[in-house]
Amino acid sequence: MNQTAALPHITPETGDGFTLDDPFFGLLGQKSGRDDLWLGKAVPRYTSYPPATAFRDGVSAQQYRDVLAQIAPEEPVSLYLHIPYCRTICLYCGCHTCATQKHEDVSNYLEHVHKELEQVALSAKRQRRVSHIHLGGGSPNIMTEKDMGLLFGALARRFDMSSCQEVAIELDARLITKAQARTLAMMGVTRVSLGVQDFNPEVQSAIGRIQPYEMVKEACDLLRTYGIEKINFDLMYGLPFQSPTSLAQTARQAARLHPSRIALFSYAHVPQVKKHQRALEQYIMPGPHAALAMESLARKTLVDAGYVEIGMDHFAHPDDTLAKAAADKRLRRTFQGYTDDCAGSLLGIGASSIGTSKGHFFQNAHGIEDYVQALRTEGFATKRGLVMTGEDKLRAAIIESLMCTMSVNLETVCRKHNFSLVTLNAEIAALEPFEAMGVIHLDGYKITLAIPHRMAVRVVASLFDKKQRNEHTPVSRAV
Repeated sequence: MNQTAALPHITPETGDGFTLDDPFFGLLGQKSGRDDLWLGKAVPRYTSYPPATAFRDGVSAQQYRDVLAQIAPEEPVSLYLHIPYCRTICLYCGCHTCATQKHEDVSNYLEHVHKELEQVALSAKRQRRVSHIHLGGGSPNIMTEKDMGLLFGALARRFDMSSCQEVAIELDARLITKAQARTLAMMGVTRVSLGVQDFNPEVQSAIGRIQPYEMVKEACDLLRTYGIEKINFDLMYGLPFQSPTSLAQTARQAARLHPSRIALFSYAHVPQVKKHQRALEQYIMPGPHAALAMESLARKTLVDAGYVEIGMDHFAHPDDTLAKAAADKRLRRTFQGYTDDCAGSLLGIGASSIGTSKGHFFQNAHGIEDYVQALRTEGFATKRGLVMTGEDKLRAAIIESLMCTMSVNLETVCRKHNFSLVTLNAEIAALEPFEAMGVIHLDGYKITLAIPHRMAVRVVASLFDKKQRNEHTPVSRAV
């Protein structure tokens, strides 16, 4: 069978699977210079500023210890634990993970995660208070029930969990069993995230992740049976064989399962970093205008289903804490994406994990062997990072406001950070074409995104990013 036969017809006018008179261009407005200002531009997702691509090598374990010593035990911290293993690697994946069929690989790695947790615990004179815990990967539920019990038991022994607001874990729906769901509930997990991506069988076959709708529904039912009600879905657009109508159908199916939150991510094609993504190049990939049509119709579908738009790519039930944080202007953006977590420090545990505290960023060694070796010799695996300057903090505040609220008052932020507006003269000048084309609205020094395509905010935010990038910097494109 010709696998590209089902794709929309490619035309010279669009290059992305849609003719110029396609009705989906009605969702985009007209194909004009307005879209050209931002659509397809390579910019960071801004889960932090400065972005991780700006981190420098040579940050030591001792520097990390010095910052940990500044965090008072009673000051709430959040923990992120990275489990970099999956049974197989999905072809769209941009995560730091590797495939294994051997439990020994996972259990050996977890021994060192326990050691790092112990070092973090010992950095305070008494138990540190934990606000949020997030386990990501990879597929953290590659762990056995025994692994989970030992890990959560260690967290309970070493940290003060009495005021922990949320324990979240990313799950592969294909691995969820009754015993696993029961164990997660017993361990105090309150939120899970399932990587759905797309329910279309043809898309699933192309990306190497076969998980029918019925399988995901069964996983949700199982989790809810054991009291885990807060379920997040990740959906993705820009994949082979997707079209606006097919992705809208996936969005409708997802909404039918009533997840608390849905993230609608654009596929980031970075084969120079993730070589397995090259396998997708055998297919005709949607271009930026086609991807934007997908995003627009999927967004409308989710909003029509009752979800509230959060930031640029999240949706939540109105009674979810993320929706309430957005309504109350408490929404934040961290390495885990949009969050209502207000802890001042996020401590990363595991290979490649990133943490931040007291104006410092720290990242562990990427490779598992390097991570293990660093722990053995130095106690921590810190290898990269950055110390924020005053101007970095100013720009971080501007970018976070844009990413969370689609607006920012430059005058207010400058005053708060003791900077003159003159500091931003070049950036203010760079806004002019965006205002002229109707991408943003300017009211004095207040910037507001003026078009419904929220992914454009990344490019507007990038105007305030002074960290240099080149063609080899692994960043994704806006839509």
